[in-house]
Amino acid sequence: MSNNIKKNSINTPSSFSFKYVESGGLANNYLVISFDSETNNLKVSTDVSGADLTQKSIEDSEKTDLMDTITKNNFFNTKATYVTEKENEDNTAISSSLTVTIDTDIHTAVWTNKSQEIPSELVEITNEIKKIAHGKKMI
Repeated sequence: MSNNIKKNSINTPSSFSFKYVESGGLANNYLVISFDSETNNLKVSTDVSGADLTQKSIEDSEKTDLMDTITKNNFFNTKATYVTEKENEDNTAISSSLTVTIDTDIHTAVWTNKSQEIPSELVEITNEIKKIAHGKKMI
């Protein structure tokens, strides 16, 4: 019986948070989407100063979908940095970073839209994050 309790506690983390940042490009875009399970609020800002911060709570099912997408796509096994082929072209690149914390596991991945070999898993995770924020009319 104690195995079931332990298994359930592994499947349901006590803490879950992420911060996704997208910035740069010719239009100097800026987007931050973050979540912390302690407040259960999804936060979105499109301004570096954070002046236009929008907060909305998310459903448990949305939180579960996000965690499932992150774990199913082995986010914690992605590289920390995906470099661009030509450093001097970085002024037009859109940089992205995603930091995820689940209990004591924490990992950050950084890439640009001009990076080589960006794993499809990172794209799937960030698409899920944007889908939830878009569904709440936050972006």
